[in-house]
Amino acid sequence: MTRESRGIVAAMARQRGSWSGFAALAALVAVLNGTSAAGAATPEGRAAAKQQLARAEELKKQGKLADACAALAEVERLDPKLPTLLDLAECTESLGKVVEAQALWTAARDRAKHDEKPQSRARAESRLAAVEKRVAHLTLQLAPNVPPGVQVLLDDVAIEAATLPSALAVNPGDHVVIVKLAGHDDAKYALKLGDGDNQSLPVAAGPAATARAAAALLGPAPLPAASTPTKVTIETSAPSAPPPATGWWSAPRKAGVISGLVGLAAIGGGTALLVGSKAGRVDSSATLGGVSIVTGSVLFVSGLVLLASTPRDEAPQQAHLRVAPTLTLARGATVIGAVGEF
Repeated sequence: MTRESRGIVAAMARQRGSWSGFAALAALVAVLNGTSAAGAATPEGRAAAKQQLARAEELKKQGKLADACAALAEVERLDPKLPTLLDLAECTESLGKVVEAQALWTAARDRAKHDEKPQSRARAESRLAAVEKRVAHLTLQLAPNVPPGVQVLLDDVAIEAATLPSALAVNPGDHVVIVKLAGHDDAKYALKLGDGDNQSLPVAAGPAATARAAAALLGPAPLPAASTPTKVTIETSAPSAPPPATGWWSAPRKAGVISGLVGLAAIGGGTALLVGSKAGRVDSSATLGGVSIVTGSVLFVSGLVLLASTPRDEAPQQAHLRVAPTLTLARGATVIGAVGEF
């Protein structure tokens, strides 16, 4: 097998997950070696190949192209023939496996030349030229001074160290490169290749194993000595500030002052009515005056109670109120009032 053929087989091996087992790969290796087993198949092999061919046709109708390609590869292994090889190459190309298709079209071209089939040879050469333009190439550049024992995987398949400096033929699409090294975390590189791409990817080993993994290998850390002082810090929140003082002029005191003033006014008015009535005679003025005095007294006492029962608030400013009722009597007129000082 030539060096080019070995490279193609290695590339096909990386894609073997799309094939059914290793039978297809073995058949492809045989055709790449230039061996043609046509006419050497046993009767049992031909019968089995016929069944597999019918199965491949049915799978194509069902749209199961990958399974159909695997069945065709089995047919080629059991009873190698040029038409089967051409169908297998076309099926594989339809799957987008251009690296494998390149190897199959190359084998079909050589077999058509050997069997003197010019039309099949022309078909194979035409398709081979189109497929070669779609094959992508990837060069993995391993970082210098990497310790021995490093392992590089492309799509979970190990790459031989001798092939790393060379460009690898790969199918277009998404790929993952993993670099493994004992004592280091895996380094992963994801990349996407298009048809005919030619890319270089610098790769290196991952960082040293994490401290947690090292601690797990060394065991739990020793406990500190009993004599080692331990500092405990307790944080407490500051006490909430008291509500702001409302000052002397609070709502209860306002109500008390108003009630007292109204009560004084009522007392003064009732007194004036009593004085103005005829002496020793009970009339409407005297009655109204008495009611006013009683009502005013109640209001005045209520105001004093409100002022006395309201607790003192400590405020920077205090209000003072002095109220004194006044009663002025004149001929034909009575004036009731109150004199106050804040």
